[in-house]
Amino acid sequence: MKELLGQQWKKMLHILILTGLLFKASSSQITGYGNSTGDYGGDAHYRCTLANPTGVLQVTWQRLFKDESIENLATYSKRFGQQVNEPYQGKVIFTEASLSSTSITLKNITWEDDSCYICSFNVYPDGSKRKQTCLTVQGISQVKTGVEALSSEHEDEDGKEVVFSCSATGKPAPTIEWVYSPGALPLNQPQTATVSNSDHTFTSSRNITLEIPPGWSGHVDCVLNSGMTGQRRERIPFFWHGKEKEEEGKRLSASGVALVVSAVVFILFIAVAAAMKRKRLKGIRRHEDV
Repeated sequence: MKELLGQQWKKMLHILILTGLLFKASSSQITGYGNSTGDYGGDAHYRCTLANPTGVLQVTWQRLFKDESIENLATYSKRFGQQVNEPYQGKVIFTEASLSSTSITLKNITWEDDSCYICSFNVYPDGSKRKQTCLTVQGISQVKTGVEALSSEHEDEDGKEVVFSCSATGKPAPTIEWVYSPGALPLNQPQTATVSNSDHTFTSSRNITLEIPPGWSGHVDCVLNSGMTGQRRERIPFFWHGKEKEEEGKRLSASGVALVVSAVVFILFIAVAAAMKRKRLKGIRRHEDV
């Protein structure tokens, strides 16, 4: 009994080894390249070439999901030509299509395109010859900035406290640094806070509180992924006249309103006087006619 089981295990082992060798030999007949990483919003490119195209009936591009399911993206055959499945039309573009060499471009990649991509040459009667390349999408998909001037209790003749905020969503977790125009004084600069999202991206947030002197006109830059590929800079402009000028502006505004009201009253007075004059003239003419 033990000898019989041992023989069966040996046969299974031989079959597994043979299958692996055949798969390796099949894959080795295909040369190709493709992007293993890609920037969010950019394009990814893939190409495969089969050394011996004899017996090839169709070339298929497929997508392998993380749950091991496979979906066809596009096909090429002499009979039907280039065919891109409806969900991927405009997304997957053939840049080369033949039975020996094929290449595609994935346009405007997003986090959802983070998958493995397979080129498959369907050969009669051997079956399919395949090559796989996996794509990891990285970069920043969304940035939000804000500015908030603190209440008057945080304001004096020397300056005004202003809070600048910046948040970014991406993968890997975005880093945030601040760069601001000369003259502003940093009061508080907490560390970057990061949370993970359900789509495996990360959202990083950071604030900075600056004391802005009167008459300051400048900007505060939120620098994302400084020194890394895909570095971004979001600019927040800010201008403060100063407390005295703000009060002066309020007084000028009030004076302007009073001036407008006076002008409207004057125009109404002129209109009423003109109407009364016309009425008086009509009365005189009627009296003369009688």
